[in-house]
Amino acid sequence: MHKLLQEKGIRVAFILFICFPAFLSVAYGQSGRVSGKVVDAATKESIIGASVRIKGSNQGAVTDVDGSFSLNASTSDILQISYLGYTTVEIAVDLAKPMNIMLTQDNTRLDEVVVVGYGTQRKETLAGSVTQVNAKAFEDKGSLASPLQALQGQVPGVIITRSSSAPGDESWSMKLRGAVSANATEPLVIIDGVAVDSFRELRLINPSDIENMSFLKDAAAAIYGSRAAGGVVLITTKKGKSGRTSVEFNSSYTRKQVGLQPRLMSLDEWATGVIAARTNDGFGDDDVWIRYANLALANKGGYIDLSKNANPINGAFTDVADYVFANNNWSDVLWGGANSTQNDLSISGRNEKSGYRLSLGYLNDDGVLKFGNNTNKRYNIRLSNDLLVSSKFSVESVIAYSLQNQISPTMLGNSLGQSYPQPGLPTSTINGKPYAWGGQYTPNWFAELGGDNKLNVSSINISETLKYKIFNDLQFVTNLGYNTSFANRDIQQNSIDWYTYAGGETPSRVNPTQPASYFQESNAKTDFYSATAMFQYSKVLKSNHNIGATLGTQYERKEYDFTSGRVQDINSSLPVLSGSGIQTTGKEKYHEAIGAYFGRVTYDYKAKYLFDANARYDGSSKFLPVNRWNLFYGISAGWRISSEGFAQKLNIFDELKLRASYGL
Repeated sequence: MHKLLQEKGIRVAFILFICFPAFLSVAYGQSGRVSGKVVDAATKESIIGASVRIKGSNQGAVTDVDGSFSLNASTSDILQISYLGYTTVEIAVDLAKPMNIMLTQDNTRLDEVVVVGYGTQRKETLAGSVTQVNAKAFEDKGSLASPLQALQGQVPGVIITRSSSAPGDESWSMKLRGAVSANATEPLVIIDGVAVDSFRELRLINPSDIENMSFLKDAAAAIYGSRAAGGVVLITTKKGKSGRTSVEFNSSYTRKQVGLQPRLMSLDEWATGVIAARTNDGFGDDDVWIRYANLALANKGGYIDLSKNANPINGAFTDVADYVFANNNWSDVLWGGANSTQNDLSISGRNEKSGYRLSLGYLNDDGVLKFGNNTNKRYNIRLSNDLLVSSKFSVESVIAYSLQNQISPTMLGNSLGQSYPQPGLPTSTINGKPYAWGGQYTPNWFAELGGDNKLNVSSINISETLKYKIFNDLQFVTNLGYNTSFANRDIQQNSIDWYTYAGGETPSRVNPTQPASYFQESNAKTDFYSATAMFQYSKVLKSNHNIGATLGTQYERKEYDFTSGRVQDINSSLPVLSGSGIQTTGKEKYHEAIGAYFGRVTYDYKAKYLFDANARYDGSSKFLPVNRWNLFYGISAGWRISSEGFAQKLNIFDELKLRASYGL
């Protein structure tokens, strides 16, 4: 037995001796080839161009088109995997099998950055009053004729209203500061660093292309000078996302119904109300309107043709040819449901050196007015790309084209610019022609036969941004922008024949008359040029003092050219600028320019005590040289109370900040 144990003991010792070199190899790191694949944790799609490096060394690799990588490593090494827009991960090397590494998007870091005038700032160290919404604000909102449609009631301190439901011409109003001037002050809107002519131009942009919108409401807006009196809206459009080529298609259908309509009186209610009102005012049964109301109650659903019957109300309503007492609800007659569709297609991608995004959009929006042509169509194309030319130099480019085709009834005001007709007025004659009762006209026919008001607007927007890093803390940025738009409006107003309720071949009235019919055409062209150059500096001193500075200059020029022609007494079957009546023409042409020098200084201590100062020296060609230039400035200060020790002990506030600002 003892001999057997000795033999086994020798054998065990021999085995340990043989395995000891392998044990040492494992302990100090076995070398070999490590391979694997890097994918997006949410979509499981391969990430192209991700950096895979051995921590503490320069050895590494970049993932290929399949997200795969391979490099020499040791089991004692740690792999560091990083990619723009994703959280960096560290993982131990595994030589036994291919590694499957998942990266998650770093949304937290993106959410902390707020776009401000000529740059970005961290939200926690922002001293000014700036509200930002991201792309989620426009998701699942159906078809949007304007981004403002999705933001009503969603942005604190921003009042967005509209006074019309006409497709493409909703008459939007946006106030960032309430009523602050005797004159109308609308906010300045800047898209990808280039100003647009008016915030109403937002109807031409596809909301699906917007990455974020920043609203500058207090002294933070002063860096944009005189035009910032109504606040500033900064829009950044979407760029290519990280990872392999991504194709997205979104289609939405929206059904619109008229709401908040007053309940109109029925014929019985109206007639009874007239009798009660006139009686209370002291009138007797011989009163004209009491007699008319009694006549209506006695003839509901019928009519009296005065060419065959005597006028039942002697001495009154001498200009009418009949009495009709239809029980119509004019709210239901004029308004109804409408459909709207939005279709968007985008193709995007990114690697370590470049990114791109191409988007196409189509909107078809119908109006809720049942009569006449009342639609809005919008076509959008946008191409964004950026290229890291070198470690110091990068280029960003945005080119967008939009086309809007809007059509509405020329005589829309005649249809909607008056109160609802009294109960009893029919929608048409017996044989479906426009009906007139004395001087009252059924309003639906103005929209149906009065002619079309057609507006076509095509727009091209170009923004080019070049960045050069002079030092680690200093970079030079220049932005070149060009916007051009061409608007063509064709308005045709036709003559309309009106008939008695019995119909017939001869109209009882003509309104508008043939001499008053007209055709009008106008063309407007706007060119806008913008050039901005600035230095941006940021530095962290002793880990606690964060300093930032921006210094730049800007030049903008606008050129406007407008021509119009109008001719009366037209042939409605020829929708061209021709007619036998009066002809008039008009022309307007001007150009204007703005020059500026601007700067901003920011400082924060431990992200706790905040300071921001900005200034702009603006010059406008609209004024004489003696009054052309003026200085505008803003100062903001803040205290993040929630970062103080006493506030943290209370454990009440997630974020509490006290702000104060003053600006001109």
